Amino acid sequence: MVEEEKPQNSSIHSDEKPLSKKKQKVKKSFSEQVTFWIGIIGSLVTLSLTAWNTHTKFQIDKSEQALKDLEISLKERETGVEESKERVDRYKWVLSLFPLLNANDLRERNFTINLIRLALTKDEAEQLFVGLQASSDTTLQSVGQSGISAIQNEPIAILVSQMNASTANVRKSAVASLVRDYKSSSLAITIVLGTYEKDKIGNLSRSAIINGLYYLGSTDPTSWNKQQLIDGKQVILNVEAKGPGDQTKAVLNNFKSLLQQVETNINQ
Repeated sequence: MVEEEKPQNSSIHSDEKPLSKKKQKVKKSFSEQVTFWIGIIGSLVTLSLTAWNTHTKFQIDKSEQALKDLEISLKERETGVEESKERVDRYKWVLSLFPLLNANDLRERNFTINLIRLALTKDEAEQLFVGLQASSDTTLQSVGQSGISAIQNEPIAILVSQMNASTANVRKSAVASLVRDYKSSSLAITIVLGTYEKDKIGNLSRSAIINGLYYLGSTDPTSWNKQQLIDGKQVILNVEAKGPGDQTKAVLNNFKSLLQQVETNINQ
């Protein structure tokens, strides 16, 4: 009997070992699944946070841009207000000059017209002087015409003043432009002649005297009138009174030759 029970005990022990291995496999499989799902959940959370951060940054950037746009808009409005104030102040100052336009002294009146032109933009000045031309007051009509003439004279007047510039390149460019574009301009001739008047010639440099004479000697003789011929002869006297050098004498002689042609044309 004792010898028969031993095999039974041996059988029981052999069955317990496989059962323990199955439990370990089940535990391992469950642990792997938990780890797998934790990884998926972690990835989803990371993606969600990334998406949220991106959206938040976009909203912040959008708000910052809106604030910048608002700031720019406010600055533009502020600039517009300042410009409006400045424009009103200029208009008030121009209006205060109007009584001087009735001055009997032609120089004072022209000086006032030039002040008005300087205070206004070109478009504003043109509108003002065109309006004055349409006035029923003959004095204001004259002022309007003088103002329009002053605006039209500006390009020529600038070139004439540049002939007296301190830089050689500026002087040469001005003379070249006058000869090229205003060779037949009676207005340009009158303006240049005016720079040689007795009370103005002292303001001209030696180069400016030469440049002006060179331009006058290059003009079209048929563009001159009788008064300009008289003024041209006076220019010769005024220049000779200053004791011209050789270079000045050369352009002066050329100018004298042109005046002879002018006189011939006028006397025909």
